[in-house]
Amino acid sequence: MGLAFPCSMTFFATVTCAESDAQEATPWAGTYLKFSQYDTNRRGQFGEAQQVTITKGADGYYLSKPYEGRKFTEIEKGVLSDGTGGVGKLYFGSAEFADGKRVRVLRADFCYGQFILYGRSDEPAKKPQLREK
Repeated sequence: MGLAFPCSMTFFATVTCAESDAQEATPWAGTYLKFSQYDTNRRGQFGEAQQVTITKGADGYYLSKPYEGRKFTEIEKGVLSDGTGGVGKLYFGSAEFADGKRVRVLRADFCYGQFILYGRSDEPAKKPQLREK
């Protein structure tokens, strides 16, 4: 009489989506906090900064409220424009802090106001390079 041992096999498969790789990576898309000198639209118990989201569509970039309904296109590297002069332009930039964290910063130069949009810190901290005096 032979001994019977239970046998099981487990397979692991990794599936990757080619579609996500095919989508163009864009530094513009994301959610930002709006700051301006004369910000009268703050709400909430603590006067929270307004959030503005930028999404990439098939034919350009779109902003959330209160700037919805306008299409922005990149007219040159680092500059988004509505193309009609009706709203204005966004200029891409970044800020780096002493701990090495970086954050996206957009400067909005709109016909009715100027403000800054701060993104999230998306790069890991690195040892700061301090200059010698």
